[in-house]
Amino acid sequence: MITKVGNHYKLDFRPQGTKGKRIIRLFDTKAEAVRFQYKLVSRLTETKAVQAPVDDRQLSELIHTWFELHGRSLKSAVDTRNRLLNLSQLLGNPKARLLDPELLAKYRKQRIDAGLSTSTLNRELITLKALFRELKRMSVIDYDSSILTVRKLRESKTELSYLTDDQINMIMNQLDQSRNRSLKYVVIICLVTGARWSEAEGLNSTNCINQGFQFVDTKNGQSRFVPVQDSIFSLVKSYLIRSSSFASCYAAYRSAFKRTGLTIPPGQMAHILRHTFASHFIMNGGNILALQKILGHSSLNITMRYSHLSPDYLVQAIHLNPLSNRFNNGNDNDPTTPI
Repeated sequence: MITKVGNHYKLDFRPQGTKGKRIIRLFDTKAEAVRFQYKLVSRLTETKAVQAPVDDRQLSELIHTWFELHGRSLKSAVDTRNRLLNLSQLLGNPKARLLDPELLAKYRKQRIDAGLSTSTLNRELITLKALFRELKRMSVIDYDSSILTVRKLRESKTELSYLTDDQINMIMNQLDQSRNRSLKYVVIICLVTGARWSEAEGLNSTNCINQGFQFVDTKNGQSRFVPVQDSIFSLVKSYLIRSSSFASCYAAYRSAFKRTGLTIPPGQMAHILRHTFASHFIMNGGNILALQKILGHSSLNITMRYSHLSPDYLVQAIHLNPLSNRFNNGNDNDPTTPI
């Protein structure tokens, strides 16, 4: 602050903030006070810039820091940390500030040549970007990583597969042969509710309420309730009251599925039951908005992947096309004739 005191101008300020050294000086003119203040601040800024240490921390170190300060509170925290550490190792564990688009592009090319899918690489990129954004937000780093400018790779969309009634029967027959007592119940829950495998396997008796299942440990963290038939509700709840929880049974499921001889697209083993519920729900006339709520999708765009299976959807293609009126009631007018 510069104030006039008699015939002089007093400069009173703290160039390094409220906790820094206080400087008070008198000047003959206000211009002299302003020039002094400007030079002092500039000199302190230059000194600070010269003395600022270069951030040479390696990517793995920042991953551990991120995990301790933030990551451990996230869902699948340990799995996310381990995937990041594996990615860091594959990249050569570079200094984090030197990780740039060129290095990442070379890595992605090598991984694609080795047969890794573009969707997996895109998930890695999304996680890596989130890491750097969170580190900057927490002031662990003071720079914006150039990785944030990298775009996702183009993905080829894979058609979602579902099981027919006959295929469901084949799987159910194999479940009866499994020694894992929990397996059949978990598969039934997935097929009648569209639950993810982890959601169904994590169900307990307290989540069996009002003739339905309350899923609390969900992907987006929001609980959801799905009602089921009385017989299924009683079957599952009785088992959980006796056993308190389901045993881990995904390996048994994979073995049972393999015994059927059925083939599905890669990466859909865990989700085939969820896709089957959604597909049959829509084919049997279910509402797409209701399906969104049941599956717990945050966006309707995700649920719309199943819309083409709706019988109404297919019928509308017949009646709502631009030439439909010309052929109604057996009208066989030439469709090329202008209206």
